[in-house]
Amino acid sequence: MPDKMINRVVALGVFLTSLIVYLMTLSVTVVFWDVGEFIAAARLLQVPHPPGSPLFILIGRLVSMIPFYADIAARVHAISAVAGALGIMFLYLISVKVITLFRGVPQTVLDKFIVYGASVIGSFALAFSTTYWDNAIEAEVYGLSMLFVALIIWLALRWWEGANEPHNEKYMLLIAYLIGLSVGIHLLAVLAIFSVLMIVYFRRYEINRENSIRFGVIAVVTFFVVYPGVVQFLPSMLDGEFKGTRSDFFKAMPILFILGAGYLAYRTTRTGQKMLHIACLSFLLIVLGYTTYTMVIMRSNVDNLPMNENAPDDIARLTSYLAREQYGDTPLLKGESWDNELQGYREKFFPRRYSREEMHRATRENYSSDMDFLWQYQIYHMFIRYVLWNFVGNEGDWQDSGVSANQTLAIPLLIALLGIYYHFKKDLKMAMTFMVLFVVMGIVLDLYQNQQNPQPRERDYFYVGAYFVLALWLAVGVVALVDILRQKITQEGTFRIAASGVLAACAVAVPVNLLRINWYDHDRSQNYIAWDYSYNLLQSCEKDAILFTNGDNDTFPLWYLQDVEGVRRDVRIANLSLINTPWYIKQLKNQSPHGAEKVSITLSDQQIERIQPRAWKPRQIELPVSKDVVDRYIMADAPAQTKVSLADSTMLRDGKISFTMNGVPYSQDIRIARVQDLMVLDIVMANKWERPIYFAVTVSPDSKIGLDNYCWMHGLAWKLKPLKIPSQESGINVDIMESNVLAGEVTPTQTPQYGYLYRNLNNPKVYYNENIQRMVLNYRANFMRLAFYAMRVQNNTEKAKKIMAQMEEVIPIGVIPIQDWRFTADIMRIYNQLGDKDRFEIYAKPVEVACNDLINSNRFDISDAYNPYPYLLDIYDARKDYKKAVDILNQLVAQYPNDPTLKNRIQYYEQQMKAPAATDTSKESSASPG
Repeated sequence: MPDKMINRVVALGVFLTSLIVYLMTLSVTVVFWDVGEFIAAARLLQVPHPPGSPLFILIGRLVSMIPFYADIAARVHAISAVAGALGIMFLYLISVKVITLFRGVPQTVLDKFIVYGASVIGSFALAFSTTYWDNAIEAEVYGLSMLFVALIIWLALRWWEGANEPHNEKYMLLIAYLIGLSVGIHLLAVLAIFSVLMIVYFRRYEINRENSIRFGVIAVVTFFVVYPGVVQFLPSMLDGEFKGTRSDFFKAMPILFILGAGYLAYRTTRTGQKMLHIACLSFLLIVLGYTTYTMVIMRSNVDNLPMNENAPDDIARLTSYLAREQYGDTPLLKGESWDNELQGYREKFFPRRYSREEMHRATRENYSSDMDFLWQYQIYHMFIRYVLWNFVGNEGDWQDSGVSANQTLAIPLLIALLGIYYHFKKDLKMAMTFMVLFVVMGIVLDLYQNQQNPQPRERDYFYVGAYFVLALWLAVGVVALVDILRQKITQEGTFRIAASGVLAACAVAVPVNLLRINWYDHDRSQNYIAWDYSYNLLQSCEKDAILFTNGDNDTFPLWYLQDVEGVRRDVRIANLSLINTPWYIKQLKNQSPHGAEKVSITLSDQQIERIQPRAWKPRQIELPVSKDVVDRYIMADAPAQTKVSLADSTMLRDGKISFTMNGVPYSQDIRIARVQDLMVLDIVMANKWERPIYFAVTVSPDSKIGLDNYCWMHGLAWKLKPLKIPSQESGINVDIMESNVLAGEVTPTQTPQYGYLYRNLNNPKVYYNENIQRMVLNYRANFMRLAFYAMRVQNNTEKAKKIMAQMEEVIPIGVIPIQDWRFTADIMRIYNQLGDKDRFEIYAKPVEVACNDLINSNRFDISDAYNPYPYLLDIYDARKDYKKAVDILNQLVAQYPNDPTLKNRIQYYEQQMKAPAATDTSKESSASPG
């Protein structure tokens, strides 16, 4: 078989193997974060968050219409699986080319085995790394974007090989077009420009000081022509305004640039200026590829488009959309930054700690300087840590988890580091090319983003280009190990065996081991949590409801269900993050997506455009309640136990309810009402109780603007009612809660129907990460509320036992653990009150460990409601382990020697220990584990 055919067969094998793994672990339906938004946008050709990714949306639309999976989300996920597998195939092909450049084309069977085998090992190391695998099994842009990067680098190497052949420029022209297209997915491939130009420089020109300076200038200019030139500046001129200056001349400039490039391309064919000719054609091809963005402005002008973020329906708005102005400015070279000595902000060069937001207080308080923050957080924590995650291992799946080499012994990283050394030793030019690619797609990208502490989620997916390069060096490192052996072993037969052994050992130690380690964490083939949670939240609402949601995870999957699967399209979702923007408020007010009712808002469109946060002093707000509303809620909606007490309430007498709207802290002495607070108030007032209004349980208390006492629990949402809740235990609609939370077999429907789905939450084969574990707490809280209600309001202990037993059956703690010990302790106390000793003990063990850890490390406040001592005493009381209870109390006596309550309780326990039955039980308990 010819060498090229062998290489292609191996490449095909790499592609198919990766694809099979990705398809086997593919997300079976919608998942959390941006995925639901992207799939919904693709299905209906909508406008997602900036900068839009229109090419991804177009591809997603086409693929979503092909019924190779029943679930539409799974079809769009498959784009990432195929793209991810193709990216791994191109990494293999790139690795082969890079190795042969310094090692020579393999001639013998053994040399082919070494080169191809090492390239396979490096490729699979990336394929089964945690971040790349994540990107390959869900409908996000990063898998497809990385394919463009891989294809561009492979084409550049193909050009290197055929640089002296006729028509070799076709590779560079194709690269230019791919860069233009890739912008319609993500900007990552634009960063490959520097390495592509380095390949041209090293292949065509002599390396000297003058040429290096010239190359540096050309590289920087080329990059800026593409970004921000073509991407932002060119379209921004079309409306006659550029950088705040308006002129009719600007409108003509984009056309003049394009015509000028076309004319120069024509002229240079006659003058023989080949490089200028290629540059002009490349510019035109980049612009041509970039025209996918015309879809954004066209679709934004569609009436009642359900998702139309930023409403980029004209050139000015499109420019703002492309510049991501919604997310604010991030200072790079100069701007205000926190100064520890001044304890305030001052203007600096290279500002790092610029955020004034309260959530970023850690950025100001935990670092001694900007450079300290730069190294510890931005470089190490937000880049190097992610590299180590993928090539060493992480210590867990929780936010900000560290690095652990327990399962890999850091072998992948060590081989990659050897590969870097060996590559620079053998082929300095190509090694420098890929080092630039690594730095630009890693550290430079990291510094450009200037991320503040904390981030809402891990950002490892940004730097997959850097992992790609490191995986290439891992392949080089495997070759280095074999070449070192060749120097040590002179006998061919012995060397053949040793080389085969090295390749086999590296294959087992790296890709096979990574596959073993990461399979469980990345198998999404039975995970329905995002679909079910979103369905359950929508079905918590009555017909034509307005539902306030908090963030991405309680919004994007809901959009998916409404737009793609037609579930509860009558519900108007009002996202509290987006409602701070005028374009979103106007869409709620003026549009009727899927025929849903408009949201009542009293402000005019002109007032909405001008709306801003305002200084706010806590004040009483009165909300009118008419007699008709009173009758409707009392007769049809109010729980039975409140009907009598409502007869002489203030609401009935005065025809209103009142609540205190406090605003939120802005600085030490100033409070503000955010735009979202003002809009919630306006919508509630304008609604006049005509439509049901709900707040998702994920909405924080301050976002409910003081209406908490009028919010009744319906499951995953609070319903706003003109009835004050009598108490926390009874502030629920028990009939609806039971219909939702305690439902048995539920068949999903598009129309209103109570009854929650809990698919596979009791399946130990399904992996649930930290984010999902937090979401599941909302289910557990529902069961707990019903149990409390049964015990304290209905006085029905047996019913409470059944409710808690159903919770443990649906969501066993052995399958989905609880990260928060306080929540675990609350469940533990319920089981203790119910006399369920077995389940009490299941929850008591982790609580005991957590409480002892808090005491030993002194990480608690004794005045806090959740200080660990009472919980430990509850545990030892229930176990009748009075000796440990006395030990705990003696620790408290040492801190509070004059507290008679402590001494009395110690005396009580000592008396219990003297009783024969108690003594035996205590000994038995003390001898037991835990």
